[in-house]
Amino acid sequence: MLKKIAFVTALAAATSFATWDKFPVLDNHKGNAEVGAGYEMKGDAGSLGLFVQGRFTVVPGLELATQVPFTVFTHDDGDDTGEDGLNNVPLMVRYQFIPVMNAFVDVEFPVGDESVSDDGFAFHFGVQYSQEFGPVNFGSELGFAMHTEGDDKSADPNDLNLGVEAQFALGMVTPYVGVDLDMWIGEPTYDGKDVPGSDVSGTVGVAPYVGATVEINEMFYADVSASFGLGEDYYGEDTPITLEGKFGVNF
Repeated sequence: MLKKIAFVTALAAATSFATWDKFPVLDNHKGNAEVGAGYEMKGDAGSLGLFVQGRFTVVPGLELATQVPFTVFTHDDGDDTGEDGLNNVPLMVRYQFIPVMNAFVDVEFPVGDESVSDDGFAFHFGVQYSQEFGPVNFGSELGFAMHTEGDDKSADPNDLNLGVEAQFALGMVTPYVGVDLDMWIGEPTYDGKDVPGSDVSGTVGVAPYVGATVEINEMFYADVSASFGLGEDYYGEDTPITLEGKFGVNF
């Protein structure tokens, strides 16, 4: 069964192919570090994940980022399913080639536990456009994700994603709303061939989200958000709901 149709863990849903944000890269030699937790509910199942992540602009316009996600537990109807452990680790690169546009490439390395992660590589690349309109900061992204087959010889379909987000500057608190749209391109494969009987290409999933960032002071901040997966063919019969909170430091 396809990973995204089946139940996915909180960290997979919250961070799979998620660029750090849809806005300009940080100033030269500036960075962020964050620790956070995500909990996903999907029908009678649920999963708790933790993560640490960081990003840093090494030269003007070039930002590097990575994340170490860990699934603490997954349960189904109150029973532990045994799906826990380290998730695959991404390396993310963004380059701001003009003030309002970025290009990005993310590579996900198959180092995670087999119970919660695919054992193939994944690649995500695309462009971002952002612009400030008074107190509203608008960001957008167009990307394409590819998966390689691992030792199990299986791979998910390619994925086309489009996302938009609006942030509203209100002093120390910055609320935001957004939506991500994903569409499968092609079919799942096994040993290099399409899975017989599969017909998912063109299937669309929509994930609206809402959240807020609170600036504690110039160095520290906190963020909370909630997202929802809409589209039965893409996410499955039950709607996944992900709640996430994180604490960050600027340096």
